[in-house]
Amino acid sequence: MLTLKRLYLYSVLGITLAVMLIGLNDVVRIAFDVIGDAIASRTYISDDLRSELSWALALLIVSVPLFIVHVGLVRRTLTGAQPEVAAERACATRATYFFLVLLATGLTAVMHAIELGDSVVGAVLFGERAWGLAGSAAGVVVLGGAWLAHLWARRADLRGAVRQTAPDWLTRAYLYGTLFLAAIVTCVGVGNLLTVLARLLLDLRPAWQHANWWHDELSWSAALTVVAGSVWLLHWVLSLRLVHAPSPMGEAHRTSRTRAGYFQALALVSAATVLAFVAMGLRSAFAGFLDTWQPADGSRLVEDVGGPLLLAVPFAIACWWHLRRAVAEARAFGSPALERATGRTGRLGLALVGLAGLAIGVAWELQALLDAIGSAGRATVFSTGAIAEVSTSALATALVGLSLWAPLWASLQRQRARATVEVATATSRRAYLLLVCGVATVALMLALAFVIYQATRLLLGTELIDDSSWALAVLVVAAVVLAYHLYCLRGDMLVARTAEPATSSVEPSRSSETLEITAPAGADLEAFNEALRNELPDGFELRIRSHA
Repeated sequence: MLTLKRLYLYSVLGITLAVMLIGLNDVVRIAFDVIGDAIASRTYISDDLRSELSWALALLIVSVPLFIVHVGLVRRTLTGAQPEVAAERACATRATYFFLVLLATGLTAVMHAIELGDSVVGAVLFGERAWGLAGSAAGVVVLGGAWLAHLWARRADLRGAVRQTAPDWLTRAYLYGTLFLAAIVTCVGVGNLLTVLARLLLDLRPAWQHANWWHDELSWSAALTVVAGSVWLLHWVLSLRLVHAPSPMGEAHRTSRTRAGYFQALALVSAATVLAFVAMGLRSAFAGFLDTWQPADGSRLVEDVGGPLLLAVPFAIACWWHLRRAVAEARAFGSPALERATGRTGRLGLALVGLAGLAIGVAWELQALLDAIGSAGRATVFSTGAIAEVSTSALATALVGLSLWAPLWASLQRQRARATVEVATATSRRAYLLLVCGVATVALMLALAFVIYQATRLLLGTELIDDSSWALAVLVVAAVVLAYHLYCLRGDMLVARTAEPATSSVEPSRSSETLEITAPAGADLEAFNEALRNELPDGFELRIRSHA
């Protein structure tokens, strides 16, 4: 019954909160519109605005009383004896409510803040007319206020029931999920800002754009960077307070897999993004060197080479910083073994990204070569220019992947040679090898199935499908990747097997001594012997030999 009551209270509370925020947002937006009209000497209110105001007031009239009543009911559950209040603050239903409300209000407020910042920067720096200021400002005020109120309430839960809320994974999911998204968006904003400034300094104005092309892009990139960066910084400070809090809250966050996963996931995504951007720039450089480069939408070669490289810079910095921070926290809060394991996990993640780029690039290049061989001397849909373009893209991807994977894997193999048992039996290394073997096996299976399908069509006298080069390319690359990593996996398993302590099937030798106990006549020897047996340590045995 208590669970059903909680579900009812927090479900209705969330729905009435959403309706109330929609109505309040419209009221504030209309108020800002009226203020703006008054400033612009337009004192009238349009019929459309009156209609919107009526609807917003209706939503408020219906939702506000219900919201107040259910807030009162929720607060009543937080009064009484301390154990019951602590259990209520830590219940899953309450945690889910705060998770959803903080996520929804925070995300929407950030989107409005970016729009508002874009308009304000354009109006202040460039004198452009700001559009949609009232709606953006209302969203920031209303939804931002709701987010702050719920954040304050959730912090009260964490302080008031520390021991019960310390294991709350939803709080950590919200905190580190927000940090992840904010970090990615911040990197996007910084990368766009760098490219706009570089194009402006080099006077690389796109041919189809006006002279002030950079106004909109600069204001949007600046707003994106400032807002997302502020969100990340705020949540990072909150996470540090939790990490350095007294136990059990601090201990829960210091040893949290969610926090460790945030560092590794951010580094992994950033590394993959860097690989993609660097490969794009290198592809354009190859095309320019081979005189096969074609401008896209009026771009110049220096833009196609340097633009992706500038976009990759903030992601590379984010990857480096998060991996370094993960190792530093493992050193500060853990042990030398944990520090080594954390660094190894980070390098394996980067190696995985490099291996993926290398395998994709090699398979792509092999497919282009097969297409070129197959198209020689006959009319096909593959032109020489198209094959050359694919070939440069594939070669760039393979080279970037190789430059990332080869040194990292060589370093990991050298570590394995120095500390064979520790590295070969590490969970992260075993997961890396199994993941690569699994993906390669699936790719090999699909490619082999397609090749058999083609052979079956040929035997049955059916026309072959022209586009079969990809299957042969994937077949070759997947087989090589699978064979090498199976070899590494087999070696690690042999090391792990030999490192296990040998168990002997021979019974260990046993020693015995004779203990003589003299009891008075009429004593209950059975009870005495049973009590003595119960007090014996593990492995000891008592044998009774009675003498008259």
